Amino acid sequence: MPAHPLLAMPHAAAAGPRLAAPLHTPATTVPCLVRGAMCPRGSFLNQQQRPRRLLPAAAAAKPGAIGSAAEAAAAPAEGLARSLQGVEVFDLSGKAVPVVDLWKDRKAVVAFARHFGCVLCRKRADLLAAKQDAMEAAGVSLVLIGPGTVEQAKAFSDQTKFKGEVYADPNYSSYHALEFANGLFSTFTPSAGLKIIQLYREGYRQDWELSFEKNTRTKGGWYQGGLVVAGPGINNISYIHKVTASYAESLRSKLRPDASILASLRALASASSKSKPAGTSSAAAKALTADDPTSANSSYIVVADQDITSVTSRINRLVLSVARSILEGRGFSFSVPSRTSTNQVYLPELDRIVLLRRESARPFASVGTARKATVTARVLSLVHAVLRRGIHVTKRDLFYTDVKLFGDQSQSDAVLDDVSCMLGCTRSSLHVVASEKGVVVGRLIFADDGDRIDCTRMGVGGKAIPPNIDRVSGIESDALFILLVEKDAAFMRLAEDRFYNRFPCIILTAKGQPDVATRLFLRRLKVELKLPVLALVDSDPYGLKILSVYMCGSKNMSYDSANLTTPDIKWLGVRPSDLDKYRVPEQCRLPMTDHDMKVGKEMLEEDFVKQNEGWVKELETMLRTKQKAEIQALSSFGFQYLTEVYLPLKLQQEDWI
Repeated sequence: MPAHPLLAMPHAAAAGPRLAAPLHTPATTVPCLVRGAMCPRGSFLNQQQRPRRLLPAAAAAKPGAIGSAAEAAAAPAEGLARSLQGVEVFDLSGKAVPVVDLWKDRKAVVAFARHFGCVLCRKRADLLAAKQDAMEAAGVSLVLIGPGTVEQAKAFSDQTKFKGEVYADPNYSSYHALEFANGLFSTFTPSAGLKIIQLYREGYRQDWELSFEKNTRTKGGWYQGGLVVAGPGINNISYIHKVTASYAESLRSKLRPDASILASLRALASASSKSKPAGTSSAAAKALTADDPTSANSSYIVVADQDITSVTSRINRLVLSVARSILEGRGFSFSVPSRTSTNQVYLPELDRIVLLRRESARPFASVGTARKATVTARVLSLVHAVLRRGIHVTKRDLFYTDVKLFGDQSQSDAVLDDVSCMLGCTRSSLHVVASEKGVVVGRLIFADDGDRIDCTRMGVGGKAIPPNIDRVSGIESDALFILLVEKDAAFMRLAEDRFYNRFPCIILTAKGQPDVATRLFLRRLKVELKLPVLALVDSDPYGLKILSVYMCGSKNMSYDSANLTTPDIKWLGVRPSDLDKYRVPEQCRLPMTDHDMKVGKEMLEEDFVKQNEGWVKELETMLRTKQKAEIQALSSFGFQYLTEVYLPLKLQQEDWI
């Protein structure tokens, strides 16, 4: 850590005679551990002592120049003085004194403490007291301002050797005006403990009561101190020393009041409720609402939800047609829609992936398809039995009914999708579901099989999204948007911070690759509540692939894309351009592997990506920089940075694609 310089008054006439002896001041951080509180970086509280002029001769001869080792950029003295206009502190008698009056008619060195009970503050006060005679001889007044009450200021004055002027700032008004750095992570450093131990060995003690009176804790928080050299004259500020807040923390100051952000979100929600759903052209609408989704008139397959009676009847007709084929001597064979990758295409007019209507024979008499035809017949039999009983089973249950025949669950799962295509119904209509995976939390109330669920009372873990979406009814919400999150870790942060109360929303995640139930649930929320959907995913090719599955479907489930996709999702973050925009540290970014690069380039060739210029630019940025980052990279600025700064600022700026 660099040593702190000593402050020497400038040679300029406006600054008065040069000090006979230098005053020790800091240029680095000194935390102060007091029940988790720390002494400020960049205040006068550091113990480092090393002679060095803070201002070059040219700057010293120019009244109004401002600079420090911690803040190199100069700031206009008049603007600084203007920001202090109207700010008052209180002397030991309780009299209010304008801050600028402290140097209006004299030269003064004004030091700002972290708090009055700080052990490091007391050490620094003694060091300053040792220089008081030299200061007075130079015609410079020594002033100390601290956050807290007048009583706290009196106690500090009585308990230390510091005999300069002491003022109280109970509301941190001067700290706010001077924009001193603040925040837990900007003050808490590992070196703090060692410094505290050193001072305790020297006999200094923390005044706990003085440190933790309510005014100190609730009205300031983790503000750091600083030092100002000024006067005579309100605008004659020749020097200010303060630690500049990190760029990440400085973004916090750009946030408008929540009411302003909420107004923008209400406008977004209103526009979403009036917009026409994607994929509702006349041709698409006709296909999506056809009485018979399996009609050969359609060039692609569109399955639909069917009740038990309808699905059972379709199975019966299918089995009868197979029996008739056998009796007529044509053999035992199924006509199955082809679900090969070449048959799964993206249709721009629908903005989703669909399965083209092409079929292939699956005869029992062929060596190549005999086993698969048998598995198909077995799955049809099992589904028929489940529907007759009116129950639901999982895909895992189905597999374990005949492990030797199926061999592997992927085999029974694939045939289950084939059966869904053959019958023209959704997979959920077969009453075979996947295990629970997705979770939801926030401003949402619904009934799950008759049980009323309030998602604001589900804790950090949220409510598991029911695998049987047909059980969900009575959906109610006062949310302004739906926040779709890729990962469970980000979901937990949002849930624990009750982000949905600050910005009314519904938060859901599938904990990675989206399952069918979560996709169905999201679409249903979108259709019934007519809310905008904003997505938060990792800044890597896989985050985008996950987002694309929600938006335009997966090839594996292309036959059911009409029910599973939510096309108009807005990509909120974390985007490749955000890594530089929010200055995510290099150590929190990851180099893209060769496979990452390959996946990214393949995505650029996808038709649904080419439709969106914003996506193309972000992918090109990712491939150019060869860097990726997870949502958790934002935690480098603080564990709650995601909910307190990043997302609010994104919503305020309407920064989405």
